Amino acid sequence: MHSDHELMVAVSRGDIQAMSELYQRRHRSVFRFFFRLTGRQAVSEDLVHDVFVRMLRYRQTYNAGDSFDAWMYRIARNALADQARKHRLETPAEAHAIETVESDRPDPFDMYAKQQDLALLHRAIRELPDDKRELIVLSRFQGLSYEQIGQIVGAETGTVKVRVFRAMKEMSGIYAGLLREKAL
Repeated sequence: MHSDHELMVAVSRGDIQAMSELYQRRHRSVFRFFFRLTGRQAVSEDLVHDVFVRMLRYRQTYNAGDSFDAWMYRIARNALADQARKHRLETPAEAHAIETVESDRPDPFDMYAKQQDLALLHRAIRELPDDKRELIVLSRFQGLSYEQIGQIVGAETGTVKVRVFRAMKEMSGIYAGLLREKAL
């Protein structure tokens, strides 16, 4: 089995069929990236397709020394910025549309409490400025390293680390405020 990097190198050399496997492997993570940033399913689906079309279109810009994740998320970031310029982003997802993770069948009370906490967390994330929201999504939800994020946003690794810390601190403050409101 080939790595994503090896597949993209093959695509960049003209093996367009390798893009199919890359799409199968990565389209869900790209969708989650967009959904967490926009809160809109249809917009996120459109952006996923745009990213893979751009990856094909700009395949010659992929270098064997590149990090595949950093290259792909730079393209995703540009697609989102272009989409935002064309259309103002729609309103964020409602609490009932939040992405949830299946578990070993917790009791209904625990499930309800978890959904409420997730809804508050997603609300706190949506209240962050776009640049801070993006950093949290890339680091905490997409699992990228600070170095990869630095390649995406054009910043040094240490700078990214500080920015993520500050974004997490700000989000924690917003979340705590939301919890206080909920308790009232």
